[in-house]
Amino acid sequence: MNKKYLLSIMTILTITGMSVSGVGFAQTIPQLNCSILGASTVGVNQPANLLASGGNGTYAWSGDNLNVTNSGGTQFLVSYSSPGTYSVRVTSAGQLATCNVNVVSGNATTGALSCAPTTQNVTLGQTATLSAFGGDGTYTWSSPELNVLNANGSGFSASYASLGTKTLTVRSAGLVTTCAVNVLSGNVVIPPPVTPGFPNTGGGYGQ
Repeated sequence: MNKKYLLSIMTILTITGMSVSGVGFAQTIPQLNCSILGASTVGVNQPANLLASGGNGTYAWSGDNLNVTNSGGTQFLVSYSSPGTYSVRVTSAGQLATCNVNVVSGNATTGALSCAPTTQNVTLGQTATLSAFGGDGTYTWSSPELNVLNANGSGFSASYASLGTKTLTVRSAGLVTTCAVNVLSGNVVIPPPVTPGFPNTGGGYGQ
């Protein structure tokens, strides 16, 4: 900045009795966006995973005829009981963004199979919870270290009695993807899910 210009600013502040620390500068808030992770077309009662970005990091989701699987945060799971195109709105810092979810009869035959979270940390005896998206809405879970009690469902829970990195595989419509669970010693803070009653067990749910 030019020294002469800076001196003029300082002179004005002195005359008006203001200090440099009292001068506020406007902060630019990033543009709010809503996107769909995986496929934008899902089947009836099949979850769609929406993602918010931008804004001020605090999001409020809304929409008509919502069957909310998981509310709050940057991600939002929705499903619908009848076919149609549905708009889901997210607001943040006075901004509005919209995602459109297309729901078809039966299971949507679409690619882009994903597993979330891709990696998570738990401790011995704590339960890891995972979700599958995309594919055709029918999922099969497997893991070489798990006694799988129920292999099907869009959601999956697993509990381990040994340390290390565990790999879980989900299949749908001929597609395959994996997620990892790091089992650590000590305390890891995670949301309290429903825990299977046996060590090294896993089971699907939400089909």
